[in-house]
Amino acid sequence: MAKVNRRDLLKAGAALAATGALGGGAWAQEFYSRPPTLLPRTRKPRVVVIGGGWGGTTVARKLVQAGVEAEVVLVEQRPIFMSCPMSNLYLAGAKPLEWMVFDYTNVVEDGVVFVQERVLDIQRDKRLIRTTGGYLGYDFLVLAPGIDYMYEAIPGYAEAKHLLPVGFKPFEHIALRRMLDRFDETGGELVMYIPNPPYRCPPGPYERAAMLAWRIKSKGVKGKIIVLDANPQPISKAAGFLAAFNDLYKGVLEYVPNTRITGIDYAKKQVLTELGEVPFTVANIIPPMKAGELVRIAGLGERWANIRLPYFLSEKDDRVYLLGDIVGNTPYPKSGMVAYVSGTIVARHLAERLKGKPLAQIPYELPTNICYSFVDSEEAIWVAHQHSWDEAAKRIVQQSSVDNQRSKASGLAAIGWAEGIWNDMFGPA
Repeated sequence: MAKVNRRDLLKAGAALAATGALGGGAWAQEFYSRPPTLLPRTRKPRVVVIGGGWGGTTVARKLVQAGVEAEVVLVEQRPIFMSCPMSNLYLAGAKPLEWMVFDYTNVVEDGVVFVQERVLDIQRDKRLIRTTGGYLGYDFLVLAPGIDYMYEAIPGYAEAKHLLPVGFKPFEHIALRRMLDRFDETGGELVMYIPNPPYRCPPGPYERAAMLAWRIKSKGVKGKIIVLDANPQPISKAAGFLAAFNDLYKGVLEYVPNTRITGIDYAKKQVLTELGEVPFTVANIIPPMKAGELVRIAGLGERWANIRLPYFLSEKDDRVYLLGDIVGNTPYPKSGMVAYVSGTIVARHLAERLKGKPLAQIPYELPTNICYSFVDSEEAIWVAHQHSWDEAAKRIVQQSSVDNQRSKASGLAAIGWAEGIWNDMFGPA
């Protein structure tokens, strides 16, 4: 019997399609261009988690650790994880990069199926995901893709974005750190911009400003940092940050509130504001943010996605859970801690559903939050949040507590907090 190679098969298929034998050219084109199935289905229900960050990794690992009868698949396009919380210590030169970078070895050894692919499409009607390598079906989906930048909100930014790393997504910090290393040699003006919320990690830009000022001061760099803030004051831990700016970094850090930028002219090295042009040697412009593109691809929202309060289920699909910074209709801070705690909650919720318990019989849980911010290499301040459900008003109520007094004790607590959670996410079981 003669062998038929792929070229002969494609020719035959095209000929049959042309004669109508296969129902038309569109069918044939889809058939031959469709990527293969990534993972064959088993008898177990499948939970697919998109995004291997603080929320996604946590829900995937804790779900398999709960011993549920399900296949748990974690889809992440990078082979390793880098923590954005604590990254300002790396930018300042106080901690090495490897301190906050982990691989998924222990997550996989627990039983999570790791798929290193980029997701291209989500077809909720078919419960189907298309990645760069093929199709992946699911019974439940956890969406935790993180944020995207709204470069278009600042004229001139899109054209120069490859020269202006933001550093609010993993691994962008490497390019930003190289830029800072060059600034050590040149000196000059390091201009930062902080937009109005919501954005990832509310106190993060102010911590970065303090840590970069610490870097400039401790290295004796002949330069200063100018912080342009669209807000009237720091939007989190204001008293603590302002005290650090004034007490520790006078002459090194200039804080300019109520200043919106209207554009960037990279050729002239100018940040344009409502009050005039601000020249820069190096700039770290933080643009407005939005949920990752997969939220819009899945038809779950525009700038942000809404959950069905007080749960983490999408308002539009009760087989889809939304985690982390993509959520828009809660007072939860867009923080790593909220993503981690929410991942733990979603894992418990999913475990009950996989056992067959109806949604109405599963109690809700709300996340807590604590956020430490360093103001120098050893001292930190913090804020914590508790959340409760107001049944009458159908809303989440937030209570906050804050310690604006910088201390080494808070700095040590911050290191212990980060290392404890990283170990829970990536360490041996």
